Amino acid sequence: MKTLLADSGSTKTHWALVEEVPGLPKMIRTAQTQGLNPLYVTPEQITSACRQVLADVGEGPMGVDELRFYGSGCSGERLAMVERALRAAFTPMTKVIVDSDLMGAAHALETKGEKKPTEPFIACIMGTGSIAALFDPATRALLPMPALGYVLGDEGSGAWFGRHLLSDYLKQQMPEKAREAFEGDFGAISAESAIRHVYQMPTPNRYLATFAAFVGRNLELPYVERLAYRGVEAFWQRNVLPIDRLDDGMEVRDVRLVGSLAWSLRPVIEKVAEVHGYVVSQVIKDPIEGLI
Repeated sequence: MKTLLADSGSTKTHWALVEEVPGLPKMIRTAQTQGLNPLYVTPEQITSACRQVLADVGEGPMGVDELRFYGSGCSGERLAMVERALRAAFTPMTKVIVDSDLMGAAHALETKGEKKPTEPFIACIMGTGSIAALFDPATRALLPMPALGYVLGDEGSGAWFGRHLLSDYLKQQMPEKAREAFEGDFGAISAESAIRHVYQMPTPNRYLATFAAFVGRNLELPYVERLAYRGVEAFWQRNVLPIDRLDDGMEVRDVRLVGSLAWSLRPVIEKVAEVHGYVVSQVIKDPIEGLI
């Protein structure tokens, strides 16, 4: 049986074709495309990316038995749109399953650890965007906080950090050492260039998130360390703490995270979690690791 798995964020999509033959190790072929969040790409772009992946892993549309696609922005009416776009790249015999990236993260966190969790935990994503949800392994129920995007939500996300870094840089409120390091990574950035990317070009959240890696690489700088704690605290206040209101008073304190930003900021996340009485039991850089 051949299963094509996809973990799709706003910045990139990781794909893995898994071939299982009884008595033999899994054969895994991987590929990567741009992020396929339906808020920012068209159905035609989703279909095209899927066809390109099939070519990259050396399969035709008839060679895949099942596609499981977990993507940011995949909720409500957009679920059906994404499913139609994906189906256009396959034959009618292929089973297509589309769900949110948060459900994919929960599945990855459930299966990746040494011991499979049996009690509910809080599943979080901290990448280009950010979100948290209560996940119950027993019932498969997922109760998320609303995903409001980089303008109304995404606290502590790559886009959040990028917005604050870029604003401080352009308003000359970034300390000299941090400014030198920032320009060493990204070069000098003009206000005109930043405004064009944020207000006139597509996927401004992806543009802003490109600056977030600066935080994980420069935590020794006091300015960056303060910003890291501000971002993680904002994520906790707006996404993790309110989950108590979703679960009928059940106190869940086990927090598990996926995402490149969560991976680089784990020491900060663990300290913020401890202050609020939570335990960070697992962090995965790439959810696809736990989905294979």
